[in-house]
Amino acid sequence: MPSRLTPLEIQKHRFSRKWKGLDPVEVGSFLDIAAEDLETLARENAALQGRIRELEEENSEHRQRERILKETLVSAQRASEDIRGAAQSKAELIVKEAEDSSERLTHNALQRAAEIEKAIHELKLQRANVRLELQKMLELYQQVIEMDRQQDEQDRPLSYMRRNNPVGTG
Repeated sequence: MPSRLTPLEIQKHRFSRKWKGLDPVEVGSFLDIAAEDLETLARENAALQGRIRELEEENSEHRQRERILKETLVSAQRASEDIRGAAQSKAELIVKEAEDSSERLTHNALQRAAEIEKAIHELKLQRANVRLELQKMLELYQQVIEMDRQQDEQDRPLSYMRRNNPVGTG
C-alpha cells in the first residue's frame, strides 16, 4: 500500500475476503494509514487555516496602513497646497506693500528734492541780493572815502596857511 492515500484510492479500495469476511489485519493496517494520513492532513489543514488567518490579518493590517498612508498623503498634499497658497498670497502682499512703500518713498524723495532745489534757488537769489547790497555799500563807502579824501585835500591847504600865520606872528 502506498504511504499516502488519495480520497479516490480510499473510495475505490476493496478489501479481500476471507473465510469469515474481511482480513482484519489488512483492514486495520489500511485504517491506520488512512487515520495517519487524515490526521496529518487535518494538522496541515489546521496549520494552513491558521496561516491563512495570519496572512489575512496581516493583509488587512497592510491594507489599513495603506489606507492610512493614502489619507496621510492626501492630507499632506492638501496642507502643502494650503501652505503654498498662503505663502504665495503673503509674497504677493509683501511685494504689493514694497511697491507701495517704494512709490511713497520715491514721491517723498522727489518732493524733498524739489523743496531742496527751491531752497537752493532762493539761497542763490539771496546771495545775489546780498552781493548787490554789499557792492552798493562798498560803492557808497568808496564814495564816502573819496569825499573824505577830497575834503582832506581841501582842508590841508587851509590848515597849512593857518599854521604858517600863527608860527610867523609869534
